[in-house]
Order: sequence, then C-alpha cells, then structure tokens
Amino acid sequence: MHSNVNKMWLMSAASLATVTSYVNADGDSAQMRNMENRLSALEQKKGAGGVINPSGRPETIDGWDFFITADVLLWQAHEGGLGFAIESKQNNIHTPLDHSHVENVHFDYDWGFRLGAGYNMAHDGWDLYANWTRINMHSHNHEHNEIGENFLWPVWIHPSNELATQTSAEKADAHWRMHLNIIDLELGREFFTSKWLTLRPHVGLRTAWINQHYDVDYEGITQLLTDETEDFLGKADIHMRNKYWGLGPRFGFDTQWGLGSGWSIFGNVAFSLLYGYFNTHFHEKGDNKYAVDPLDASYAHVHNSFRQSTAITDLQLGLRWDHMFSKERYHFGIQAGWEHHMFFSQNQLTRFVAGGGHGNFILNQGDLTTQGWTLSARFGF
Repeated sequence: MHSNVNKMWLMSAASLATVTSYVNADGDSAQMRNMENRLSALEQKKGAGGVINPSGRPETIDGWDFFITADVLLWQAHEGGLGFAIESKQNNIHTPLDHSHVENVHFDYDWGFRLGAGYNMAHDGWDLYANWTRINMHSHNHEHNEIGENFLWPVWIHPSNELATQTSAEKADAHWRMHLNIIDLELGREFFTSKWLTLRPHVGLRTAWINQHYDVDYEGITQLLTDETEDFLGKADIHMRNKYWGLGPRFGFDTQWGLGSGWSIFGNVAFSLLYGYFNTHFHEKGDNKYAVDPLDASYAHVHNSFRQSTAITDLQLGLRWDHMFSKERYHFGIQAGWEHHMFFSQNQLTRFVAGGGHGNFILNQGDLTTQGWTLSARFGF
C-alpha cells in the first residue's frame, strides 16, 4: 500500500512538471510572436510620423552630404585664485588688514572663432562632425598706494624673501593672458521625437590646449618700521606660466525646439573628462638692496610638471533659423546664442605660503570659465 502511494505521488509530480514546462514554452513563444508582430507593423509604416525615430538633420537632395560651419565668438573669461594685492584703508602697521579687500584682475571680452566640417552618413542617419575652437583672452589691473591713506600688500612674493616682511608696495600691476585651443570629434544622430522636437545624442573625443601667463609687478616696496618710518627695499617681478594639454572622451545632448517657418530654439549640453598634463613655472626676481647682487636679482625659479585628469562642461542656448534652397539642393542655417564652458581645477599656479619653509606651496586655486555670445552659420551641400 505504501509503495502504491509513493508511485502515485511521483506520477503526479512528473505530470505537473510536464504541464508547467509546456505552458511556459507556449507563453514564451506567444511573447516572441507578439514582439515580432509589433516590429513588423512598425517597419511597414511609412511617413515622417510612422518611422521609428526618423532622422531630423537637414537633408539635401542629390547632394554630397557634407556641411561646414563657422562661428564668431565674443567671450569673457573668469578664474579664481588670481588676487594680486590686498588694499587696506588702515594706515597703522599694528592692524594692517583692517578694512581691507583683495584686488583682482579685470577680465575683458575678447574675439575668437570656431571652424568645423561634417559628413551626413548613410547609415541610420548618423553624422560625423569635427570642429576647432580658438580664442586668446586678456585681463589686467593696476593699483597704487596713496601715501598716508592706505597700504598695498603684495600677495605673490615668496614669504621668505626680505621683500615680503611687513612690506607695502607703491604700485602693483597684474597682467593675465590665455591661449585656448579645443578640437572636438563627434559621432551623433539627430532624430525627431515629435513634430517640433529633435534630439541629437553624440559621443566623441576632445583635446584641449590651455596656456596661461600671469605677470605681477610690485614697485616701490618699502618696509614699515613704525607708523612714521619706512625703509625702501626695491621692487619685485613675478612671472608665472600654467600650460595644460589633455585628451579624453566627450558626450553630450543637443536639442532643437521648433517654432515654425524655419525658426527654432536650441539647447545643448556636453561633458568631457580629459587625462592631461600640467607644466608650470614660477620666477621671482627684482631689485632688492639686501640681496648679494641687488640689480635684477633672481630669488626663485621653480618648475613643476605633473599629470592630472580634469573635467569640462559645455552649455549652449540660443535661437536658430534654417532654410533649404535651390530645390533643396543646399541648406543654410544661422544661429545666435550664449555659451558657457567650465574647466575644472585649471589654476595650478604655484603659490608659496609659508616663510618658515622655503618649499611650502599650494596648487589648485580655482576653476576657469569662459562665457559669452556666439554667432554661427552652417552650409550643407
């Protein structure tokens, strides 16, 4: 009796497993057939509203599928950590930093350009695009000490130099300049997500050269012995360089919001991560009466080179107009907008911070940003 019961349980379990396997297999087959039917239905649809993510790029008829771009840039730069003097309204050496503020360079707007060329590939509406951005930027500031009214404390003189010991400068001049070159290579696809909205995700590479020069000159440096007496020491010239090169991946997202009659609003964002190389120099010299050779004496000449990864963000927003002409054989587009680019950790100038140790210094004193207006034109043929 016990043996018959065991056989019955074994036969029931085997039957249940067989039925379950058949049901699952039949369900999987039904699911696959349903997916295939949906894909076939989508592939059979025609027209701009029925194709899966139809291409949204400007298409020329019987053309070569090439396009060129040209941009005019009017940008302004900003960078942290470039303060060159502290101006104090207090003329008492016992409270030298009372009622004080830091003097920074004044950044100007400068002109630049961007040139590009691209190819509309036949495969799935992809496009390949490369461009080169170049701009030279400048900034400066000049401050002087009103005798008996305020103090002008130097910032960049090495703390161990006799010129930095309780000294005030008569004049302080700061000049900053930067040469920026960027090359981008993109592989993207622009497609419609609705009648009036297109998206263009893209991936690629970026390489950048950022060369900065910062010169700070202090004249009429005097040592404050008491509130009434001074000892003239000389002058100091600080020359610094901060050169960077990097290469790395870049990816982003371009959007176009159609308004009608060829007009649209565009907004683009991108992010790149570059593995780069910094090369910096710090050179301090001047006329110090306490130096062994007081005429044009060199106090410090320091070189530093190191590798470091840095990030860059790009943001664009503006208004665009597109037009097809000559029976859609050619395309012309023009746009104007605002751009903002942020280069993280770009200020790697060497700043010495402690008189007790000649080699104590800090780096990474600020980020670099460029922002301004851009006027662009595109021609496709």
